[in-house]
Amino acid sequence: MRRLKSLVCDESGKELVEFALAASLFFTMLVGIIEFCLLMYTGNCVAFAAQQGTRYAMVRGSDWKGACQSASSYGCQPTAANVQDYVLGLQHPGINLKASNITVTWPTTTASGAACTQYSQGCQVKVTVSYTFGLSIPFVPATSIPLSSTSIETIQD
Repeated sequence: MRRLKSLVCDESGKELVEFALAASLFFTMLVGIIEFCLLMYTGNCVAFAAQQGTRYAMVRGSDWKGACQSASSYGCQPTAANVQDYVLGLQHPGINLKASNITVTWPTTTASGAACTQYSQGCQVKVTVSYTFGLSIPFVPATSIPLSSTSIETIQD
């Protein structure tokens, strides 16, 4: 009976259980911090892609004649597909953008609201890039976070 009582009251190994509980909490928080940093990185890449897309379309504005043959063409007026190809060519590591994530429009108004024609000086170009970030943290249900960025620039020349 005495031997059974000593086995039941034995506290050896309690540190191992406490460490396992604390370590699982610590590593979950660590992975959460890493995932949050990846979310911020992805958000910045989406915003940068939208900004670069509008810059690409804005630079190839009113002075150029003819359509662009490729995303690297100069001296031409780009189509939405050219802008999408350019943005897809930026290649941000770990982010798999698709052409369907990139919307390019040329609103037929100036910044002040006056009417204009596509590619003309003073007109605007608008690029919207969207991406869904998959958040995966241990012990937390998987979540998808939609990210989107819109950039609007005025064609100068």
